[in-house]
Amino acid sequence: MVEVVKKTSDITPQWITAALRENSVIQSEVSSVKIEPIAVGIGLMAELCRLTLEYAKDESAPESMIAKCAIQNDNINVARILDFYNRETNFYNKIGNSCPLNVPDSYFGAVNQDTYDCVILLEDLGDVSTRDQLIGASSDEAFSAVKNIAEMHAKWWDKVSTPKESWMYDFMCVEESVRLKELIYMPGLEPAIEKFESFFNEEMKQVCRKVGERYSDFWAIDLTQVDTFIHGDYRQDNMIYRDESLDAVVMDWQISGKGKGIFDVAYFMCQSLPSNLRAEIEKEIIELYVGKLKENGVPDYGFDQCWQDYKLVILGCLIYPITVCGTLDTANKRGRALGESMLERNLTAISDLGCQQLVL
Repeated sequence: MVEVVKKTSDITPQWITAALRENSVIQSEVSSVKIEPIAVGIGLMAELCRLTLEYAKDESAPESMIAKCAIQNDNINVARILDFYNRETNFYNKIGNSCPLNVPDSYFGAVNQDTYDCVILLEDLGDVSTRDQLIGASSDEAFSAVKNIAEMHAKWWDKVSTPKESWMYDFMCVEESVRLKELIYMPGLEPAIEKFESFFNEEMKQVCRKVGERYSDFWAIDLTQVDTFIHGDYRQDNMIYRDESLDAVVMDWQISGKGKGIFDVAYFMCQSLPSNLRAEIEKEIIELYVGKLKENGVPDYGFDQCWQDYKLVILGCLIYPITVCGTLDTANKRGRALGESMLERNLTAISDLGCQQLVL
């Protein structure tokens, strides 16, 4: 078994030779590796670098790839509680090749269960166009993102509770909602309100506290009880666009698992779109989502039920900005700005949709 390196600077030609041989990616040896840190000061849950490789003999393997290692600060505590690294490595190792979404190829992925160190070797997508979640998705990007995620949800709709899929993290069950409430949401709530008080009026403070008290209602109990495979962190920063295509390559599967499909849609809409655009197109988006599910073999999830689920999950989505703003190390400027953006957009969506009537 290949030892899991702690950080990207620990990667050596000998280590990457063993890692790539394990999955028969190469037959010879890596004779040299150049390590170039990337996305420094941006990521909250991982350390990334680009590896430039030379091989001892001709290989069909790529000459460069991306290495992703566990974050080495206090944020790893949240990653461990929510098992982010096993969730992502399992995705790539088990179903990445069959996912309907565009995803990068993976060459190796492993987690040290004792230390919770993690390393994944991924396709280097090269010259790609990224989008900035702080600016927000465009209307065309939003419609494309929801169309694509609907196709993924349809593939695994009501098919994720068999022994074959037992590895999928049960993300939106009642037990998990209780754990999220007790270990993440409630510990982060008052620090988030205190540190970002200007974003909360008195009503929204009350809403957020009431959501904490009844968190299972907005994460598990009151939603349509059909599970599928979900991305869990379906947002603009995790999408990369190639050749001006709107069919994004979707990254960062750390929060993937079994759950309610509408979550991916609601989360994308309330935290990756400018609030005015979200309010303008969200009913069309839900109509598109329901329609694409039906086209792909899911006939019994209508607009009215989906719209009700959407409003409930907008409240459940609060766990993301509360976690970022209340529990994570946001010392880098963009991390803080991202938390502020997620919080402002989520609270605005609650107000615009009248979701406070579901909780107060």
